[in-house]
Amino acid sequence: MEEIKKLTPEQLAELRAKIRNANPDRKDVQAAPAVEQPQEGGATWSPKISKKKIKVEIAEDRMSATLTLADPEDETYIVPELVGELRANKVVVGIKTEELIRMVNDRVYDTPVEVAAGKPLVPAQEGYFEYFFDIDEHKTPEIREDGTTDYAAVGRLENVKEGQLIAKYHPAVQGTNGFDVLGHEMVAKMAREKQPLRGQHIQRNDETNEYFALIDGKISLKDNNIEILDVYEINEDITLIRKKVEFYGDLYINGDVENGVTIRAGRNVVINGTVGAASIFAGGDIILQRGITGAGRGKVSARGNVFSDFIEHAKVEAGLDVYATSIINSEISTNGNVIVSGKQGFIIGGDTHGLKGIVANAAGSSSEVRTVLHAGFLKDDYTRFLQLEQKEKRAAVSLEQLVDELTGMLKARAKAGSVNSAQRERIMIMSKKKDALQEELRDIRSDKEEISRKMAMAGNASIIIRGNVYRNVLISIDAARLAILKEETYVRYVCRDDAIERRTVPKM
Repeated sequence: MEEIKKLTPEQLAELRAKIRNANPDRKDVQAAPAVEQPQEGGATWSPKISKKKIKVEIAEDRMSATLTLADPEDETYIVPELVGELRANKVVVGIKTEELIRMVNDRVYDTPVEVAAGKPLVPAQEGYFEYFFDIDEHKTPEIREDGTTDYAAVGRLENVKEGQLIAKYHPAVQGTNGFDVLGHEMVAKMAREKQPLRGQHIQRNDETNEYFALIDGKISLKDNNIEILDVYEINEDITLIRKKVEFYGDLYINGDVENGVTIRAGRNVVINGTVGAASIFAGGDIILQRGITGAGRGKVSARGNVFSDFIEHAKVEAGLDVYATSIINSEISTNGNVIVSGKQGFIIGGDTHGLKGIVANAAGSSSEVRTVLHAGFLKDDYTRFLQLEQKEKRAAVSLEQLVDELTGMLKARAKAGSVNSAQRERIMIMSKKKDALQEELRDIRSDKEEISRKMAMAGNASIIIRGNVYRNVLISIDAARLAILKEETYVRYVCRDDAIERRTVPKM
């Protein structure tokens, strides 16, 4: 064969010119159409249009992606082109190569297949305590279907036995980071451990993180502190023969309390029987399951709440709230709310004061018994506050004068180098008087702060009556007063600009 010679650029140009002259319809050899060309027998051919079609769908949460392949007929897919299509749709993480291979080999067409999956974030689990007793100490009474009030849950004491498991700590579990199929990372927050429980009469097992009771008693939880106190339970009536019952913990009486008896407890008092003209004092709550008929002499005083089925002819004081189904001719005073609910829910006669407010179904009666309802700060508190302000000013002036005089005497002593016995005695008297005045000022300011706190708590006080308000009811909020001269219904009374205004309360 003759050796093929390499054409020079000039020879190549000459060859192209000859081809153009032989085919005048062609503009350039390189531009010759290749769509249709003659074959043997005069037939023509066209390039085949590919039936391949790849559909990528990404879940809304971007945690998975699916692939759907159209039937390519006599063509085939290859894994790299599927991966390329996924990457073109920004799916870059969690691709399931084995699924892509299966789709190609098994010719899985027109069927969505999950081919990429993210890794869900596993949230951290904070450390927590599991308690094996009811930690909800302050329950509210439940209204039964017939309208009566169930105080059983309120009065139930949570008791434990020595050696009983009372709590278990579950340590914090750190979470794990996750990512979606688009490569976005999700970072888990750091879990925190809780401080160990503190308290009296409990023991901790460091290996199992379990806590056990060391004595029998009533258990309670407050601010990460467990307290187990002895419970004194009396299963009989308290009569004048016994006359007085005192206990530093919780007192549980399964009987009646007769007239003239005095009950005192450092914590809660629960009485499951009737209460007459007795005196009951508690550092916590008082629960009277069957109410009190005080005959004008009965007194109930609690630093916490008072729960009573009914209150008749008694004096009741509470540091928190008072709950009852009815109140008749009684004196009620609380630093919280007075809530009278249930089938009756009325207040008739007497004087009822709730620092934060009063809620009842009815006030007064059709016989127009005088009934006084007061919410907000008392006039006596305001008067006392003004008196304390004047007293504080006088004490401050006296202290300032005394300090000036004492300072002068001390300077004179320092200058002279010595003092006589009379001067020395005078300095000692003045120093004691100064200390007394400073102590007096501290007490005055403490009392002022307490009254100011109560006045602030009464800022949004209101009286809500979800039924009838009869004539001869006196509504009072802070220093404002409103006498009811005509029967009203479904009213909320509020104080605005030293005057009482009415608001409509929707019917239940």
